[in-house]
Amino acid sequence: MNTPSETLLNALENERRYVAKELHDGVAQTTLQLGLQAGICGKLLERGNLELLATELAQLEQRIQLASRQIREVISDMRPPAVEETAGLKEYIEALIEDHTRRGGPPVNFEFDWLETDLSPAAKLTLTRVVQEALLNIRKHAKAGQVWVTFSIDPQYACVMVVDDGQGFDLNAQKRGSGLENMGARLEALGGSLNLGRPPAGRGTQLIARLPK
Repeated sequence: MNTPSETLLNALENERRYVAKELHDGVAQTTLQLGLQAGICGKLLERGNLELLATELAQLEQRIQLASRQIREVISDMRPPAVEETAGLKEYIEALIEDHTRRGGPPVNFEFDWLETDLSPAAKLTLTRVVQEALLNIRKHAKAGQVWVTFSIDPQYACVMVVDDGQGFDLNAQKRGSGLENMGARLEALGGSLNLGRPPAGRGTQLIARLPK
């Protein structure tokens, strides 16, 4: 079993791999296309084909805007959420949900049923990261029509449950993505746990994160 220090180091390495993959799959591919399209524009200018050049320049502008958006989204996903500096954890989660919707994610039903004073800043930060990563995975992979995010608490644990009605995934798969590994590592470092399964309806994915109070 890993020590807390080893768990945190593994989480950091996973996040570095995540950033590298996002940059490679998104920004790097888009900038490669920018270079190719700029070359095409140069050729068209040499030939005096101004009509086609105008079309290519319009597409080039669209790709530049796409690259800019991709970079902003990677930065947004990696920026540490300053939970203790916000009006409250509930408001911060609401901001995450708003960002998720703005970026094309399915609608979210949000329930928050406990006092924030029950948890430390580190615990709040961890739970917000769990929600952020869960919503990112849903946008990228789930093909869901609806999401439910529920915060609850009992005498021993604070609990966050994220459920979607999407296509689900293979629960028996040995390898998980770096995002799920990061969630588990963050929770484990604080004595918590992460469980994945099917929701009662049988369709989609149910994620439950627990942290001791």
